[in-house]
Amino acid sequence: MTSNSDKIAIVGAGVFGLSTALHLSKRGYKDVTVYDYQPYHENAYNPSEGCDSASADVNKVYRCSYGNETEYQDLAFSGRDIWLDWNKQIANSAPEDLPKGLTPQDQLLVSNGFLRIAGSGELSDFDRESLAALDKAGLRDHQHVLLDEADMQRLWDKEAKEPSHWKEKVHALDKAGGGGLNGFIDTSAGFTYADKACTWARHLAEKEGVKFVLGPEVGKFDELLVEEGQDAKKVTGLKTVDGKEHSADVVIVAGGGWTPSIIPEVENLLETTAGSVVTISLPKERTDLWDKFSPEKFPVWAYGWMGKSSPEFGGFYGFPRTSEGKIKIGYRGRKWTNFQTHPKTGKRLSIPVTKYTETKANNLPKKAIDNIKIVIEQLFPELKDIGITDTRMCWYTDSIDNSFVIDYVPGYSKGLFVASGGSGHGFKFLPVLGEHVVNALEGKKDQFTEMWKWRASVPGKPANGIEEGEKSGRNLADLIIADEKDWLWTKEHILNGEGSSCVEKLSSDIQKVVVSA
Repeated sequence: MTSNSDKIAIVGAGVFGLSTALHLSKRGYKDVTVYDYQPYHENAYNPSEGCDSASADVNKVYRCSYGNETEYQDLAFSGRDIWLDWNKQIANSAPEDLPKGLTPQDQLLVSNGFLRIAGSGELSDFDRESLAALDKAGLRDHQHVLLDEADMQRLWDKEAKEPSHWKEKVHALDKAGGGGLNGFIDTSAGFTYADKACTWARHLAEKEGVKFVLGPEVGKFDELLVEEGQDAKKVTGLKTVDGKEHSADVVIVAGGGWTPSIIPEVENLLETTAGSVVTISLPKERTDLWDKFSPEKFPVWAYGWMGKSSPEFGGFYGFPRTSEGKIKIGYRGRKWTNFQTHPKTGKRLSIPVTKYTETKANNLPKKAIDNIKIVIEQLFPELKDIGITDTRMCWYTDSIDNSFVIDYVPGYSKGLFVASGGSGHGFKFLPVLGEHVVNALEGKKDQFTEMWKWRASVPGKPANGIEEGEKSGRNLADLIIADEKDWLWTKEHILNGEGSSCVEKLSSDIQKVVVSA
C-alpha cells in the first residue's frame, strides 16, 4: 500500500486522473506527476482544439438521481457544495490569476434542472426507485413529478420565492410521445462545463505541487517499465514515446477509453465504447431560439433514458445552448466499438478512433444519426431547418456492471493501479472521486471498496455488452457511416420513412418499453 513518501505517476489527465492528483496532494503526497499526450496547458481541454478524451467536452450531465444505486447518489450530492464553491472561487479571482480558458464570469456547475421523460401515466421503475431513495436520504424536496399536483405546487412555490423559469423548463419536452408523458424535474441537477472544470482542477492541482508532463511526445504513454519477479511482476515506472523513462513507486492508469490498451489484463472487465453526439449551431439571427434554449430557460433533459430500451432506440439526452449557440444532443441507446489488433499483445480490443487519431473518424454510424434526427423531429421540429452542424463519438470505458474499477491490478506487486470504468457517468464526481481512489491506494476501506474492486464477468451472464465481443453488430467496421448529407432533413429523408411516420412508430415503441419498465 502507498504512503505519502511514494513517487506516484498518473497516466491520464481526465476526470479520474485529475481528481486523484488533487486528493493525493491533500493527503500530503509531494511527488505526483500526471502524464497525458494532450497539451492541455495550451488547448485548455477545448474539444474544438484537438482534445478527444471523454472528459474534454463542452458539457456533462450533473444529476443525483441514481435509482437504487444510493452510493452514487450520495457521492454526487457530496460533491455539489464543492462545485458551487469552485464557482465562487472563480468569480472572486482576478483574470490574471486564472488559467487559460477561464474568466471570472465562468461557472463550472449550472443548476438549471434536469427533466427526465421516461413514462406515460406512470413513472418508470428507475424513476420510482430514484424518488424513493432520495426521499429516504431527505433530499426529495428537489424533485417534482410532472403529473403530481402537490409536487408541482411545491415547484411553483419555489418559483414564486426565487424565479428560475421553471415553468418554461417543465414544458421543454411537451411534444415527447405526443404529449402527456410523466417524469420528473430535479431542481438540484443541471450540467457542468467539462472543459472548464478540467482546466480548473488542473490549475488547483498545480498550485498544490502536482507536476504535469503534457504533449504528444513528452507526455504520451508508450509502455510500462516492468521487472519480472518470483511471485509477481514489479512496475518501476513508465516510458513515454520520446524514449524517456520515468521512475515511480506506483503507476496509476486513469486513461479513460485508452485504459484497456494500456492494461491488457482488464479485457474481461472493461471495454471501450462510444456514445454518439451531435451539435446544432443556432444562427445568431434566430433570437427566438437563442432565448428558448438558453440555460436560464431550458433544462438538461433525457428521454427514454435509465429504463429498459430497445437495442436501437432510447437513451437520448441534451443540453441548453452554449454561449456560442451550440446545442448538444447525445445518444447512448447503442454504444459503438472499434476493434483493432493491439500492436504489442496481438489481441483484438476496442480502442478510441476520433477526428484527431491517426485513423480518423469524422462522422457517426448512420443508425445513430437517423435515431437522433427522429427524436429532434419529434421534440424540437424548429431545429430541422438548421440541421446538424457537427458530430462526435465520445469514447468511454464501460465496466461489466457500470460501476468504476479502482484497485490494484492482480499479478503486480502493488505497483500498478487502475482508476477507470467511468461507464459514461463519472464526470460529476470530479471534486470527490479522488478521495476514494486514494483510500483504495492506501488500503483504507470505505463504502466504495467492494463496488470498485477488481472483478470479472461471469461466463454466460450479461456483462454490459462486453460479452458480445467483436461480432456484436456494434463494431464500426460492420456499420454504415453517415455522410454530411445525412445531417440534413430532406425530402428523401421523409420519403424513405425516416420522418414523421418513423417518429410515430418509434414513439409507440418507446411508450411500450417505458410502460413495461
